[in-house]
Amino acid sequence: MIDNKLILEHSKNLNILYVEDDEVLRNATKKIFINYFKHVDVAIDGKDGLEKFLVFKKENNDYYDLVISDINMPRMNGIEMGKAIMHENQGQSIIFITAHNEASFLHNAIEIGVNGFLTKPIEQNQLKIILYKTTQAINDRKLIDAFYRQVEELNMQLQEKNAQISEDNVKLEEQIKLLKTQVNATNVKHHQVEQLLQHSTTKTSEPLLTEYFTGDEDEGSENVLFISDDRDEMSEIFDEIPELLMQYTVDKNVDNIYKITTGLTKVSSILLRYTPFLDPLAESFEKLSSTINNNIELFVKILEEDSDTTMMLYDAVGIDMEHYMERFSIESMAMKNIHHIHRPTTLSIQQIIGMLSPKDIDEGGIEFF
Repeated sequence: MIDNKLILEHSKNLNILYVEDDEVLRNATKKIFINYFKHVDVAIDGKDGLEKFLVFKKENNDYYDLVISDINMPRMNGIEMGKAIMHENQGQSIIFITAHNEASFLHNAIEIGVNGFLTKPIEQNQLKIILYKTTQAINDRKLIDAFYRQVEELNMQLQEKNAQISEDNVKLEEQIKLLKTQVNATNVKHHQVEQLLQHSTTKTSEPLLTEYFTGDEDEGSENVLFISDDRDEMSEIFDEIPELLMQYTVDKNVDNIYKITTGLTKVSSILLRYTPFLDPLAESFEKLSSTINNNIELFVKILEEDSDTTMMLYDAVGIDMEHYMERFSIESMAMKNIHHIHRPTTLSIQQIIGMLSPKDIDEGGIEFF
């Protein structure tokens, strides 16, 4: 005989529904079940049993662990109730109690997928064997279900972590691209500085350098200076151009090129607000902007084939303008021959335009006094 302790080891935490139409038998058997199970509800027939089954689910958000039911009952028999319960919960554990040995009852019960049978009158040893096997199977299934829930939770956590890793990788790739852009821009800057230093050393030996500004002629008492906001905005534009060029070589995003042309147009607009002597310089920046926009495919092709040279040309313009703005933040631009000062800048711009549209140079698209 199976010891009660073995049964309790599996049954003590289970909730059951016991369905029996015989009141005397129902009350007597319930007293036995209370010794084994955590909670025992009773029903008087199949219809009452089905209703209590659904109410329990609604109130507890879970099903009974086990349903033990008579088969032959009024209103709704055990087989009909079992089918309805299985329709609601396919994994429901059911034990049938019957006084019948007919094959039809057994066949219908087996079709439902019951876990065991008890025959009336219920023998103590038979009851213990069925309860032990059934409750053990229920707890085994609970352990398996808990394991799979844990696996699902771990999978969800893993997916969330993978999503976070993917997001972090995207951010890291963007940072790497930005760092690569900055490093490349720095290398180009170093190269440009070396060339400018060599160029400066050569030029200092020429007598014309010391006499470069000796021909400046003031226009009179008018004092035309770059205001600080305009100077800062133009400086920001020229500082950004090499970064945008290098960024395009990394991500091939043509929007970076359009940002450059927008910036050049803005510089042109700023210069036009000052003395008319700056109009040719302003027009050259506007011409450069429109030439790039009209020849965007050729521009990016040249940039991809020789990014260093392209960046050096733009940086040369930027360096010229920085010196230009620094000087005329404290010195008036109202001088007749100011074109001598910004002529190197316009020549650099003309060189870039010539790379993209030689006809604009040949046809005199830009005039230089």
